[in-house]
Amino acid sequence: MTDYDMCAQFYAWGIDIAPYVGLMITSDEYKQITGNDYAAGANA
Repeated sequence: MTDYDMCAQFYAWGIDIAPYVGLMITSDEYKQITGNDYAAGANA
């Protein structure tokens, strides 16, 4: 399972994946998974 797949699964389970941006996924991948733009700091 890739980091992207793992974060997508976390999101499906209702887990906030914003803390994983920059560690496991990029902000573009965050948008692909959630449909929302990632704004650093705003999601913390």
